[in-house]
Amino acid sequence: MSNRNDVNDLYPNCVMLTSRDIKKTVAFFRDTLGFELKEAWPDKENPMWANFVTDRQSVMIGGVCAPEKAKEFGCSDAEVAVATKHYEAFQKNAAGVGVYLYIAVPDVDAFHKKVLAKGGKPLTEPKSQLYGLRDFQIQDPTGYTFNFYSPITMENCQSCAMPMSDALPGQMYCQYCTTEKGELKPYEQIFEGTVTNYFMAQMKMPRPKAEMAAREHLSKQPAWMKMK
Repeated sequence: MSNRNDVNDLYPNCVMLTSRDIKKTVAFFRDTLGFELKEAWPDKENPMWANFVTDRQSVMIGGVCAPEKAKEFGCSDAEVAVATKHYEAFQKNAAGVGVYLYIAVPDVDAFHKKVLAKGGKPLTEPKSQLYGLRDFQIQDPTGYTFNFYSPITMENCQSCAMPMSDALPGQMYCQYCTTEKGELKPYEQIFEGTVTNYFMAQMKMPRPKAEMAAREHLSKQPAWMKMK
């Protein structure tokens, strides 16, 4: 039997977000996204805090806590100081800028259709990404961005473009481009293997032409594309 004292045994992924309109946010997670409302305080009809769960992933939401409320709740002076700092920053800034929250679902396309049917307005359509996920984005009423995703099986290695017929969902690179620990090898090793094992051995190119061809080939692969 699992140990219930291990929080990871309950919810392996758990975040807490501050909501500008907690009732509207509760309705979004419960009615639009279909999350299960597990707990709420002081009650589910008028919550100041709530915990939503889907597939053992937890998203908690809480209302904006003014400094005077923190004092009423019995917080220490240090906790009140932190609450004051967060309260003032939250009032001045957009919520969650630069933060993307990832939630796994069994079938991202089916989930996307359910969200649309319930009146949700995703920011993007489901798309298969080069990093082995198929995902789409949606914002909650406060402005937090959620990426709902499902791992997908890649047809080609994202380092050398070799076909991967036996790849696992979410696997990005082939066995020739990774170490025994599954980590991507340095570019120099991938380059040398591409030069000697492919362009020279299979394509019968001389070394100088093989090096030029390998550089051009690898520059087009997601693992080695330079960020603009």
